[in-house]
Amino acid sequence: MRAINFLFLLAVFITSIFFSCSLPEPDIAFRLKNRRQAIDSIIAKGGYPSHFVAVLNEHQDINCYYQLFHDNSNSLAKASETYTRNNKTSDTTFVYYFDEDEKTIAFQVKITVNNDSIFNSVTAFYNRDMDVIRKEYAIIDNCDIPVDGKDSLSIDLTVYSIPPDVATFALQKKIILQND
Repeated sequence: MRAINFLFLLAVFITSIFFSCSLPEPDIAFRLKNRRQAIDSIIAKGGYPSHFVAVLNEHQDINCYYQLFHDNSNSLAKASETYTRNNKTSDTTFVYYFDEDEKTIAFQVKITVNNDSIFNSVTAFYNRDMDVIRKEYAIIDNCDIPVDGKDSLSIDLTVYSIPPDVATFALQKKIILQND
């Protein structure tokens, strides 16, 4: 009888482990959104140092520049990518967010609307398998604060190659990150 009880408890334990590992995390969208907001909040308060990297074209003109934000452990937390045309900043910025394990958690496309201070924005949040967990569409200002009374346009994210982690990001963008 004692052996049967032990086997029953062992079966329940193994089953619970199996189901806990195979079911999706119910609060993952909330957690990813909060992580992105925490990164932006720390940056807004000057908590993460940043530096710029410029990428030159064959004529030695700036083709693209990145603003890179490193967290307190010197891991890349956020990267903004903006291209230039004829030495003028383009109307589109791509923003990548990374977690403490340097995995991509969010990708944002910001397109200028009418002036340089209002953007049409879409942000996609990703799990570790790079599946889209949630998308948010908004009209935002320079500080990523939603602007009331404006409707956001739909942006197709499937046309972009979104790197799954910091190492792939640096490889695709051909930039060298220093983690001193």
